[in-house]
Amino acid sequence: MNTDKKQHEQDYLDNKVIDCPWCWKDKPNHSCGNCYTEMTQENCWKYEGFCSEKCFKYMKEELPRIREEKMKHGIKCTCDDPNCYKCIGGNCKDEICPTHTALAKLLARKSL
Repeated sequence: MNTDKKQHEQDYLDNKVIDCPWCWKDKPNHSCGNCYTEMTQENCWKYEGFCSEKCFKYMKEELPRIREEKMKHGIKCTCDDPNCYKCIGGNCKDEICPTHTALAKLLARKSL
């Protein structure tokens, strides 16, 4: 952990700043950077801004692998949110995007 993050943690604990150094929510709230679930400060700091080991591993290990695969296959979509309405509603033009599946796009467009 870099010294800036450590200092921000201490400032947060000393009530010098109100934004969490990991999830950036205002004190006393904390929410996961992946699934947006509310969580305790303990879990937020333990998993570096994520609610669980599952979300932490997804964002730190699985997502970079998915991004690499996308680039390798020439997929131009850089959005990582499978529920991004802009992408599934029409902005994602990649036919084989693993983030915004063809089924998700079809369902979103039918609901318009």
